[in-house]
Amino acid sequence: MERNKLIIRNLKVEEGFFSNLDLSFTSGLNVLIGGRGVGKTSIIELLRFGLASGNLSNNSNDSSGHAVSILQSSGRVSIELEHEGRIINVSRSAMDKQPISSEIFMPPIVFSQKEIETIGLNAEGRLNLIDSFIPEIHEEIEKIRDLNSILASSSALLLQLRKELSELYEKTSSLSNLKQREQVLQSQQASFQKQNHAVSNSQKQLNETQNNLAKLMVDIDNLDFIRSFLKNKISNVTSILNEQSLPQLYTTEAAGLNTLIQNSSIREREIINQAIQNNVATLNQVEAIYKQLTSQRLSLDVVAREKRTEVEGFTEGAGAVLSELGRIKQEIAQLENINKLIDDKNLQVSTIYTKCQSYLEKVNGIKNSIFEKRSAVIQKLNSNLSPIIRSSISPQSTLSFYGEALENTLRGSGLKYKELIPVIIDKVSPAWLLYYSHTLKYEDFAIAIGVQRDRATRILAYLNEQDIASVLTAKIEDTIEFSLLDKGVYKNVSELSIGQRCTVALSVILENSSRVLIIDQPEDHLDNEFIAKILIKAIKQRATASQTILSSHNANIPVLGNASNVVNLDSNGRRGFIKCMGSTDDKPIKDVIEAIMEGGRDAFRTRSEFYSD
Repeated sequence: MERNKLIIRNLKVEEGFFSNLDLSFTSGLNVLIGGRGVGKTSIIELLRFGLASGNLSNNSNDSSGHAVSILQSSGRVSIELEHEGRIINVSRSAMDKQPISSEIFMPPIVFSQKEIETIGLNAEGRLNLIDSFIPEIHEEIEKIRDLNSILASSSALLLQLRKELSELYEKTSSLSNLKQREQVLQSQQASFQKQNHAVSNSQKQLNETQNNLAKLMVDIDNLDFIRSFLKNKISNVTSILNEQSLPQLYTTEAAGLNTLIQNSSIREREIINQAIQNNVATLNQVEAIYKQLTSQRLSLDVVAREKRTEVEGFTEGAGAVLSELGRIKQEIAQLENINKLIDDKNLQVSTIYTKCQSYLEKVNGIKNSIFEKRSAVIQKLNSNLSPIIRSSISPQSTLSFYGEALENTLRGSGLKYKELIPVIIDKVSPAWLLYYSHTLKYEDFAIAIGVQRDRATRILAYLNEQDIASVLTAKIEDTIEFSLLDKGVYKNVSELSIGQRCTVALSVILENSSRVLIIDQPEDHLDNEFIAKILIKAIKQRATASQTILSSHNANIPVLGNASNVVNLDSNGRRGFIKCMGSTDDKPIKDVIEAIMEGGRDAFRTRSEFYSD
């Protein structure tokens, strides 16, 4: 066995049914034996619990309850691992949510009887089984989770920006009419000027005053926004100073952090206070300019009124024209300022949309990498298990979560969408759905899913107004299938009996030599021929490459599998303990196997005949 592979060296238990247990394991094949009720399954579940191995089959319930019931409320497991010559200590109490370890490690693969029976029946279980061959896949899956988290936030921001953009466009919808009205009023004003040269100078001054007022109002509006922004910013930054203080640390190892944390907090408060002072200073300057411009506006209003009065004295209609013209000029100036905001907002929308597509592209790249690694595992399985067992993989073809997310998003829309969901998820990827719904390419979308343009328009228009983050981040996985050759015909695992399903699952499981493997009674539901001819051979071969821990009541497994460590468990009804342990060549172990295990004497006789030949 390679020295750089992880192995379990020892299991210790405090309190509970196995109180004071001290169980050592060897690097090869370890087999737990004993009568019913002595705790073979409990040892396996304690290892699973202590190392947080979890379940590969999503049809299996969380088995931590079994371990906790064995430990009782005050119990604890301590496990010693070895990896590349280093010792890793792992500990977990019945109350701990996660184990505590001296360094990070790759947990073993653990299978209960129920998991072996059911893992082939669900898509996620089959996928997890293949992924267990690829230790580094968890890092890539974590990268996808991180990217999806950023993508979800960006999708929400994209929707918000689109709404803000729509509101800005709505505000500027009257700009064209206002400019037309301005031209009419300017024409009327010119006519008044021709009629009476006496008002020409006053009109010129009034026009200049109104133009100045229009510019002034733009700055006043913008300064008002800046004032509000700075006030909120000061309030938010100030609230950080009122955050709850951190608790003191008292252990020798951790106490040194108190000064570090306190100094860090002091430095942070100094920085925050400086930031507050800077923003307050800026706000004060803004307030001063705001008051100055407001004062100027009042002065210009007075001048404008005076000039209008002069003009109105000459001609009755000119004052009304000039008053309306002044108001319209101000409105046009404000709306043209909004147009500048629209340009900025359009740029933000475009940037965030591009980022969303970039995140989707990165996720897809990682998924393609994962697919290649899974395909390599499938190829290896077919090479080693063919023709009895056949494995296959289809890229990103499990679309149920994508469909559910899309259905949930369209629910409440009032549209008839249910019959379209299978078509959309089959023909339109999340990246393309984002493209269609964002750009509102109605015709292209209609052609893509094969529906009338008006129906495609209603769907895209609705999606454009929704946050589709759950759709974009929906889990789209590769599909794994297993088949067994039965009387010349390949049958999918869903069509097999329990025994045949276990045959497929165990054959695949035992091909994985990358991690420690722990199985509870692998021989259940299997016929003796398969156990003797295939299962034991696979167990024996695997044990030379990686540590294997099994529980069993079939003597062929420890005897013909050449177990390096057989542990005979026993119980007095209240507490479980080790009665004896050793290799199959040790007389006490041999006697126990012959006495309590199915086919014990026959197993030793078979092994003797094999070696004599």
